Amino acid sequence: IMVQEYVRHGPLDLYLKKNQGEGKVTTSWKLQVAKQLAYALNYLEDKKITHGNVSAKKVLLTREGDAASGTPPFIKLNDPGVSIAILAKDMLLQRIPWVAPECLSDPKSLALPADKWGFGATLWEIFSGGNMPVSLLEPQKKLEFYQNNLQLPAPKWTELATLITQCMDYQPPRRPCFRALIRDLNSLITSGEPWHRAGNGIGTPAVASPPPSPDYELLSDLSPTDVALRDSFWGYEPLALSQDPTHFEERHLKYISLLGKGNFGSVELCRYDPLGDSTGELVAVKKLQQDSAKELRDFEREIQILHSLQHDFIVQYRGVCYSRGRRGLRLVMEYLPNGCLRDYLQKNQTRLDHRSLLLYAWQICKGMEYLGGQRCVHRDLASRNILVESETHVKIGDFGLAKLLPQDKDYYVVREPGQSPVFW
Repeated sequence: IMVQEYVRHGPLDLYLKKNQGEGKVTTSWKLQVAKQLAYALNYLEDKKITHGNVSAKKVLLTREGDAASGTPPFIKLNDPGVSIAILAKDMLLQRIPWVAPECLSDPKSLALPADKWGFGATLWEIFSGGNMPVSLLEPQKKLEFYQNNLQLPAPKWTELATLITQCMDYQPPRRPCFRALIRDLNSLITSGEPWHRAGNGIGTPAVASPPPSPDYELLSDLSPTDVALRDSFWGYEPLALSQDPTHFEERHLKYISLLGKGNFGSVELCRYDPLGDSTGELVAVKKLQQDSAKELRDFEREIQILHSLQHDFIVQYRGVCYSRGRRGLRLVMEYLPNGCLRDYLQKNQTRLDHRSLLLYAWQICKGMEYLGGQRCVHRDLASRNILVESETHVKIGDFGLAKLLPQDKDYYVVREPGQSPVFW
């Protein structure tokens, strides 16, 4: 376990999303943050150290800053996490557009120019309010983005657009050093919304910043759909149609309590809270007790089956979550607050009449009828695996033993000993 300092305001991308439009995050604020990040990367460059995972989520905000009092923001660059040299290809694709193109084709080619590409993508991300539409594309379309040597949409601020383009040059030797980037950022600071008229290198504001002119329109003023419609570079359908909401980031899953535990796995109640303000959705997260190759294959099959099912009386699939380096897999499902039907019946037997029980039985039958139509054998139908959404709605869950029948078979033969709950 590595112990690090606690950084109060957390990752920069979340802070930008939470505070966009509140007046805290001005153009000059963003430039100061970008300049500090460039200083940190310049230090690493002088030491011949490659970070390898530069992005806004790896930048931690220790101080918000206050233009009125002259206090600038203050950031720190966090550790890169798992090296891209040992990441699987699909994990590398998730890091597009922050990972340098040359590292995608050969992860072991990671070198100092890769951080300049990552800085350019992060600079774009900062000025888009923490959003990065390209990261939401499907993996194949992300790959095409690099294969076609595409670029992110250019801000109207010409100097900023030029700086980003220079950093994200597909020819690594042509990317500028961080000393040059710091110089260019200083020029942007003095020509844009000033933090200072005099004072130290960070600067103190002597007057309030003027509103930006039309030439300073930045990406944060545009929605992802607007960007897609305005910039023909995408070459794909509008981004809003190609986002993948089924991939959950591990860092946003906040554990609340244990919902249940079995022989092979456990289910936890978590809040998926990407904004870090405790307003995220409650979800049920299933994970394996042991990650043996066989259990992982079975778990992946369970996930594929649940993903393919859509019915009012079947627990809804939400997505999957991979741990760092894709070494752990979790299934994310909807959370049903009233627990399993077995416990619900025991707790409420005095107030549940025959009409309620018949309703539950009918809903289970409809769910099983749907599974039959999908050629899916549940194999573990029991009240402990029926979940209660409300007093009038139950759903079939736990597809850990489920099997899909081949099209040419109407039966299934158990081949693994000890896996069949024979009493059910």
